[in-house]
Amino acid sequence: MPASANVAAIARRPERERFYFRVGYNDHVVLDRLLAERKLHADGVVLGARWHQRHEGLRRHADEVMVATCLDTQAMELALPAAVSKGYSDLPWASVRSLTPTDFSSRRVGQFVESIVERVVEGGYTEVLSPSHYLADAGSEWLDIDCALVGELRTQLESVNRDAVRITHPLAVHHSVFYSAAARTELVRALRSLSGIDAISLRIQPFGYSAGPHVMRSFIEACWDLRQVEVPLMVERAGFAGVAAYALGAVDCIESGITLGDSFDLGALQRPPKSAKRSFAPPQRVYIEALGVAVERAIAARLMNSQRGRSNYACRVHTCCPNGSQDMLRDAERHSVLARQRQFTELARVPPSMRAEHFIHSVATPACDMLARASDVDVRFKKMHRRNISVKETLLDLANEQRRAREHAAATKVLRRPHPDNGVRIIPLNPREPRGR
Repeated sequence: MPASANVAAIARRPERERFYFRVGYNDHVVLDRLLAERKLHADGVVLGARWHQRHEGLRRHADEVMVATCLDTQAMELALPAAVSKGYSDLPWASVRSLTPTDFSSRRVGQFVESIVERVVEGGYTEVLSPSHYLADAGSEWLDIDCALVGELRTQLESVNRDAVRITHPLAVHHSVFYSAAARTELVRALRSLSGIDAISLRIQPFGYSAGPHVMRSFIEACWDLRQVEVPLMVERAGFAGVAAYALGAVDCIESGITLGDSFDLGALQRPPKSAKRSFAPPQRVYIEALGVAVERAIAARLMNSQRGRSNYACRVHTCCPNGSQDMLRDAERHSVLARQRQFTELARVPPSMRAEHFIHSVATPACDMLARASDVDVRFKKMHRRNISVKETLLDLANEQRRAREHAAATKVLRRPHPDNGVRIIPLNPREPRGR
């Protein structure tokens, strides 16, 4: 997804706007290389607790260049049926079975958090995702327990002189709860009572790159409402949909996978494990900026199997892929890291008041055009193209709604101003209609 060549203004990115990579089992290899090259410009990396030893070198190298290291305690996974596999069950704060709300007496809360704090200190983590659990319904008993856990976490971090460690609270919740205004009121009440958190991370089941227009509208409007909590909002594993939400001011931070992890899906954690006799690895993928999606390497190769295809879909950034499509396919992980962080950085440079219009016209519309062309190569892109056209129109309507709200707020402020404004008038310019197919 190339940036527009005519961005009207560049803004300094506020501290609250951040970009993270979620580190998979082998992702430390490519991230270590980019750290050595001084080309990893993410604000932080999120590291799963079960791979603590495996990612030790990455933590050390990230710390040397002031890239934040965030520990995901994976407490949510420990409480999911069928999710406590080896790796999770070896964690110091794990139990021999899936945990339930009745397991968390005040004594157990203290012990659970104590093990996490020991890991934070021992691993030199600069940030931590507080232990939280999946809220399947509005009356979930986990909500109050998670509030107790995050309070205890801040207390214990302070007791070991780790006051500077940032705490992000994951809100893992079913979409029916998050999109319900009544249920969200209770969530806001609980979240505002939390002391010591620096951000909230959203895990909405299900949400991600394949979100359709109704889901995008519901998610963005719910996030606008959640602003009442008055801390930065991050979206996890959302792909293109997360970038769109950031452009419309619904979230402040994005957590992204590299070639995988473009959607939040609890089902993947609860499926029966594969047979031990069978080795399983997902097919290699490569992120194609022009489409805003990671595709299997074989499909990417077919897309670029012609001069026209290479000019449409190949990376044209010399510092990323000097040999274009060859480097994209040969080193898919490296390209995917650089492409995703480039996408965020270029969007973050646009002032927030102009970001939605810029995204719709310079990112979403070209992506729709390219998906239409890609459908000639692979029929799966046809459905994606139809969905993204509808999503784009939804985003345009939301952007117009956002603009009208800003104009109303500005007009109200002018009416209340006690002194004249020296004749200066602000004339709002309506965004032009996008022309993508």
